[in-house]
Amino acid sequence: MPYIDIHANTDLSREKTAELKSEIARVLADSFPGKTENWLMLKFSGGEDMYFAGSADPCAMVDVSIFGPQTQKNYGKMTAAVTDLIAEACGIPADRIYVKYTEYDKWGWNGGNF
Repeated sequence: MPYIDIHANTDLSREKTAELKSEIARVLADSFPGKTENWLMLKFSGGEDMYFAGSADPCAMVDVSIFGPQTQKNYGKMTAAVTDLIAEACGIPADRIYVKYTEYDKWGWNGGNF
């Protein structure tokens, strides 16, 4: 049940987000066993007023909410892959992309909780 919220100060066209959606789903499944696109929700917000290190140069924030604990190895794998994807697709240098994770032990869906 990952929810991934991506904010960038660059434009994110419909074509770009469709490409990123598919690739993020792939690296998610590769990084976190059992986490598939069937449960993935994504939100893309482009063209935002964002500054990093005092500069409005291209930057992005990737906020990953995930159900259940994960390993540092899995987080490292996901961070590397999602950073590479966004850097390539959006032209944002890797050193201007933050990736944040929040684990949840309570998650609701379809009128119930897991």
